[in-house]
Amino acid sequence: MTLQEPIGTQTIRIQNSDHLIFEQDSDRKKLLIVFAYINQKLGTRSHSSFLRNVDCKKLFLNPGLNDWYQTGVPGVASSYSGLLAFLQNVKSSFVDHEILCLGHSMGGFPALGIGVSIGADRILASAPEFILNTPDSLSIRHLEGKLIECGDLTPVLSSNSKSMITVVVGNQNAFDMRVARRLGEFPHTRTIELETGHNTFPYLRDVGKLGAVLEAFVEGEAIRPVVEGI
Repeated sequence: MTLQEPIGTQTIRIQNSDHLIFEQDSDRKKLLIVFAYINQKLGTRSHSSFLRNVDCKKLFLNPGLNDWYQTGVPGVASSYSGLLAFLQNVKSSFVDHEILCLGHSMGGFPALGIGVSIGADRILASAPEFILNTPDSLSIRHLEGKLIECGDLTPVLSSNSKSMITVVVGNQNAFDMRVARRLGEFPHTRTIELETGHNTFPYLRDVGKLGAVLEAFVEGEAIRPVVEGI
């Protein structure tokens, strides 16, 4: 059954659906926004099984299309800028909370761009792009010829004055490594290399470290020691 629930103390209301699920059963002042890495039913909710024991409020988003959130999230916003506005209002509703953004692959793009734009405290982006439709990218396979509202996060990331960003990248994917090196030049951004390809989060899952990495991120602890030696 679809439920309608208030977010925070403000008048914003959300409707749980296949594209958005808000889990607010936590007394801690932490809100984690999870951007799905592929269009999938949120019954599976990206990484949710590995976040089950992490104590925080969670907002899971699914864009409905594999278009790097350029058409927003169904039922929430029909554009990237509309989704940004919605999440700015969400942040205002949780003004006394830490705001965290998480995304793998396609989900890494809004985690970075929207996360920095709303002033998220911490961002974890796995194998992300920050300029869409570049040669050899995943996004060009889905977006070539389509209207792109926000395709370059360089201005946003260059002006980042607050958000602490961690980028996880597989060193066996040349394109992802080039992107990660460029991301590492932006303020407050660190990169962590893993011995894998684009499938960084699935790799961490398979070696039994994904849950620990996500927990360390939410708790504000160092991630690098968690993945050392794998």
